[in-house]
Amino acid sequence: LTLTLTLTLTLTLILGIIKQPSSTLKLAIPAGLYFLQNMCMQLANSHLPAAVFQVTYQGKTFVVAILSVLMLGKRLERFKWLGIAGLAVGLALVQASNSTDSKIRSEDGQDNISRILIGLAYVLTAASCSGFAGVYFEKMVKSSDPGKKKRTPSLWLRNIQLAGWSIVLGIPVTYNTTSFDKLDPFRGFNISVISLAFNNSIGGLLVALIIKYGDNIIKGFSNAISTVLASLISIPLFGFETGYSFACGVTVVLWSTAVYGKLIKFHGDWWNTVPCQSDTDLPDTVSSTRTSKAKLKAPAASV
Repeated sequence: LTLTLTLTLTLTLILGIIKQPSSTLKLAIPAGLYFLQNMCMQLANSHLPAAVFQVTYQGKTFVVAILSVLMLGKRLERFKWLGIAGLAVGLALVQASNSTDSKIRSEDGQDNISRILIGLAYVLTAASCSGFAGVYFEKMVKSSDPGKKKRTPSLWLRNIQLAGWSIVLGIPVTYNTTSFDKLDPFRGFNISVISLAFNNSIGGLLVALIIKYGDNIIKGFSNAISTVLASLISIPLFGFETGYSFACGVTVVLWSTAVYGKLIKFHGDWWNTVPCQSDTDLPDTVSSTRTSKAKLKAPAASV
């Protein structure tokens, strides 16, 4: 029965891919960007100290927010931008406190500067690719299939399409790093590697669900909370030592999450409006409040 269900699901997904060649081709863009992101992250790690890399890579939080506004038309009030900025700062403090490598791997001062600049370029490229690919994938997940009005695509199908392109892009790297006579797709696979792959696959599906029913910004907050929880669990299990930066980072992350989720409310029209927003675009509650205030301040008509 399990084999039958697996084969049926596989055939259904394959037919879905064949019937939707245009959407399959479109998902080559985020797959290529994710591939480029992973390559840039590896190169950045070899050019930058771990702490510098972790801090600068949090710039992807702003990239995601800006692209969500430009590509998806999201309206982010000022208090949400404050929460996003706090999330980037808090997560940078948490991850920087986990990093022990604080040395530049070079002896010459000029070489140090060159390595840092190259590493920062790699980090910015990785952050930009990650942000654009995430927002693009969100648009693909939430958009309707061609010829099927008002019907969102299958989440499984979108993940299979994305994974298919990732496999195609990853095969040349495998051939480049492994000799042909020793090429084995399952070489080095043991129970630990299989468990890690299974865990990552489940995590990927959960992330896709968050993107479909939420957005990439919420995904960023959930990733930050998971990073904080993983660090806290590491304290009793692995003897992880924390400091003031870690405590401050955790506090800022929790505060930013509460701000973005409206658990902490800011009073006043300025905080609850979108930047560069005209009075005609204000929410009904804000516009009505301003209209009533204007009427109260208006002089009485002469008789």
